[in-house]
Amino acid sequence: MDSNVQKLIFFIFLLFSFNSCKEKIDENLSVNVYIDSIKYYNKIVKTDNTKDSLKLNFINRTFSLNKKISIDSIRIKNNDTIAYNFLKYNDNKNYILASQVNLSDAIKLKDTARITKIYSNLGYFYLKRNIHDSAFFNFDKVQKIYAKKGVLEKVNEHSLNKASSQYQAGDYLGCETTIFKALFSLKKQKNDLNLNIAYTLIGISKIELKEYEESIEYLNLALDLTKNLDPSKCFNGIAYNNLGLVCFKKQDYEKAIQYYKKAIDVKGFENTNLQVYTMAKEYMLFSKFKLGQIDNFKNDYNEIIKNFNSLNLSSIQPKIQLSEFYESQNDIISAQRFALEAYNLSVKEKLYREKLIALKQLTNVFPEKSKYYSNEYIKLTDSIASVDKKTQNTFARIEYRVDELNNENFLLAERNKQLIYYFVIGALLLSMFYIYRWQKQKQREFVLIQEQQKANEEVYSLMINQQSQMDHVKAQEQKRISQELHDGVLGKLFGARMNLDFLNNQEPEQIKNDKAKYIQEIIQVEKQIRQISHELNDEKRHIINNYQLMIDRLVEEEEKLLKSNIDYTYNKKVPWEKLSAEEKINLYRIFQETFHNIYKYANAKKVIFSFVHDNNNLKISILDDGKGFNYKKASKGIGIKNMRERANLINAIYTIDSEINKGTTTQIILELNPNKEF
Repeated sequence: MDSNVQKLIFFIFLLFSFNSCKEKIDENLSVNVYIDSIKYYNKIVKTDNTKDSLKLNFINRTFSLNKKISIDSIRIKNNDTIAYNFLKYNDNKNYILASQVNLSDAIKLKDTARITKIYSNLGYFYLKRNIHDSAFFNFDKVQKIYAKKGVLEKVNEHSLNKASSQYQAGDYLGCETTIFKALFSLKKQKNDLNLNIAYTLIGISKIELKEYEESIEYLNLALDLTKNLDPSKCFNGIAYNNLGLVCFKKQDYEKAIQYYKKAIDVKGFENTNLQVYTMAKEYMLFSKFKLGQIDNFKNDYNEIIKNFNSLNLSSIQPKIQLSEFYESQNDIISAQRFALEAYNLSVKEKLYREKLIALKQLTNVFPEKSKYYSNEYIKLTDSIASVDKKTQNTFARIEYRVDELNNENFLLAERNKQLIYYFVIGALLLSMFYIYRWQKQKQREFVLIQEQQKANEEVYSLMINQQSQMDHVKAQEQKRISQELHDGVLGKLFGARMNLDFLNNQEPEQIKNDKAKYIQEIIQVEKQIRQISHELNDEKRHIINNYQLMIDRLVEEEEKLLKSNIDYTYNKKVPWEKLSAEEKINLYRIFQETFHNIYKYANAKKVIFSFVHDNNNLKISILDDGKGFNYKKASKGIGIKNMRERANLINAIYTIDSEINKGTTTQIILELNPNKEF
């Protein structure tokens, strides 16, 4: 390659580089020019003395210039201001366009915060303008973004927004379903305001679905929550108004008037929410009219219509109500006039449900055209039903489309759920294994306790038997001594006394007197020996044994525990010697368990413990004035079960009777062995 060619190539390279730099410089200069121009136009828009039409012209210029800016952050920031200005000056078409451009840029940059903000703003925009399907779509999109991020508060907020869109569109069942899906989460969040809105939406939806009793239930829940809300917002006035509407729909006009009166009387309600306040007054007056109370009705209703006009609300409903009033007063011309005005307004404002009500009233006040209006009514009813069905399907399709877009997230969530399920199942299995081992351990402990108890009872039985044998030997020895005293010593003394009496006839008077004294002393000795003999041989000694002493000591111990006196009565003729050791042991254990239950559960102030021996039956009763219990539930307890089993072992009848707050009565009836001697 010669030197000339090299020079030419180098020159072309320098020229290209110069042009590229020039283009870059030009581009930067252009961006700065656009930015400066946009700032200038925005400054004019903020000026108060500029006409709105001129402001809109400048906003459109900034929108066009902003599209040429290549720096994303600056372009998006400018577009926020542009969208806001379009909205402020009611250029709805360009507001939507600017929002969509901004949304597209935010999605490219993955700016989640801005994406959610744009969707939310669009949702509120469409909701305010009664474009319900678009509002629902945007709220659903933003809700799912927040759900993915786990922002529970925002998820719940947009669930309520979706439900509001459905309610305003006439999809009352869909509104109710949306709220119910979110209700658990709303309760978990414990936001009283959101819960109040949720219950209110369910309540007013159920009014439209003619489920009045359920509507009252949910509206009362909403009313209860108003106690925790800012009183200056008068949420209770709204709740009373809704409850009044339910009663009005049920044709319970007296109760409706009471609720509307409560709403009107809420302090500051008129200033806080004039729209609902006016509607409460309207329906209160109309309820009074339904009850025949028409004093000053026309003047009050004219004031209501003025309020409707000042609030820029449709006055269709008040005009229909006025038409009904004039119809009742036989002023057919006025009735027809107001009915026609209501109908024309409904056509003008495209409020088809209100148009339906107006057609119904026209049928009443124009009998000659009733056939025509009735046909129109039927057509419109069919048309509204069709629209409602399409609306419901539209909301369902919107949710389906959004769900389809988030299908991958859904699958991921499902996998996470499966992992949670596996974890829960594993935890349950481990818990069940632990419980099984614990129950086995408890069962072994219970068996050991039972064996120990059985051993204790055997020892106690041996002690009782030994004591019984000792008592029997003692009684025999006492009987022998008694007989010895009676038959031996007493006989000899008696013989000696008789001999002394016989000698009295042969002695002098002085000796007789001395012998008489000694004879009297011998008689006293005989009496004492006879008394000792009787006492030793008295059969009552057989009754006084250690078992009675054990029961006495048990009563003393239980009195100390219960900290109250036990009214302890027993029949002294109870033949304890006729009870076997097994019977004594089991009875004693039943007494112990019964007193233990009184101490642990009854909180009794008085206890009566009695023994009665009647017709060869031993009846034992333990009564307390404690708090009682449900016998059907408690009868399966181990304590009562054990006492019943002990009674069965000795062939005794065991009964227990108790009632809540009426104390408890325990009774044992044991038939004594008639063949066993005292």
